Amino acid sequence: MSMNRKTLERDFATPTTSPWKTFVLEAHPNGHSAGEFLTDVFGRSAVSTTDDVHLHTVRLDSGSSVVVDSLDGRFWSFHSTAQAQEMSRFLRARVTARPDLDQVWLPSAHLRNLYPGVRPKFVKTDFRGWDMLSPDSVHDLSLTARGTNIDRLLDLIGHDKGSEHAVSIDRMGVAIVDPEYGYVDEAANRFAQFVATGDSFALHQHVVSDVLARYRSFVEAAEANAIRFDSYEQGGGTVGGAPIEIALSRPLPALRSFMHQLLSSREPFRLWGLVDGDDDFVECDVVDLHVGHQLRIEASPQLIRVHLRSGCCGNSLARLVANLQHHVDGALQLVDPALNDLMTLDRRLVPAG
Repeated sequence: MSMNRKTLERDFATPTTSPWKTFVLEAHPNGHSAGEFLTDVFGRSAVSTTDDVHLHTVRLDSGSSVVVDSLDGRFWSFHSTAQAQEMSRFLRARVTARPDLDQVWLPSAHLRNLYPGVRPKFVKTDFRGWDMLSPDSVHDLSLTARGTNIDRLLDLIGHDKGSEHAVSIDRMGVAIVDPEYGYVDEAANRFAQFVATGDSFALHQHVVSDVLARYRSFVEAAEANAIRFDSYEQGGGTVGGAPIEIALSRPLPALRSFMHQLLSSREPFRLWGLVDGDDDFVECDVVDLHVGHQLRIEASPQLIRVHLRSGCCGNSLARLVANLQHHVDGALQLVDPALNDLMTLDRRLVPAG
């Protein structure tokens, strides 16, 4: 197919009745080229090459096409004007079946800072608490708001004692005007699925790239903490890395039951392990069923300690954190200040660029 980056931008800049969709997946091609990997995932008949080695097209079941941009190397963008539900079902089926593909799991603050310096115009929160939460706490909170003072509303709920744990952002929308690019109305959910309209596909791509840059920093910082053995040439070596500690804003009333549910192999956590301990302290050797990596988790009622092993994917921590925010504690913090800064993102960040 005759396509390169200039024609990609031109084609998507053409006015259309359907918004642009960009869904992002984490890909691990393990030494294979993008074309080889996509062919293995979607089938040879569905994949076509273009004039750019990092751009391929994939045909959906309905016959609509998706342009796959693998230039990032790790986080691949799937661009289309097809129906969002169709794209989501199509890609989700592949992600579920393969350990070398995963969704992106944006922490709540990454959505709240969708484009730093621009106030949100739309927000949807979605907290679905587990049964073992304290009986006097808010178990479920779903809020949809549009307008100019959304930040103030989120702060009001988030600082209310007894409900701060139930604020977890699921979707965010912003309107962005840039003197060089143009404008876009941009919306994204916590799986890095972007929907946009406007007059600048380039600005839309810039928004996606900016969000992924912050997410990459968080994931790679988690990987840098993985427990490892650094050997010396003369023999011996040192142990490196450190556990990652997740501090909950309120204690869990039934720690052992919580850990059994967390490690039950079910969606969305996809973790399995045997729980050893009681309601004061538990320790578990855990398997991430999505990627097959092993990790270790220790927990007390108000602290979860995660030991990533060398070679583990930082997306395992991102998935754990994001889903804890949506089912257990939207106000959790990471004990390590640098890692916590990458997760929470101060809302006074300078504008992207």
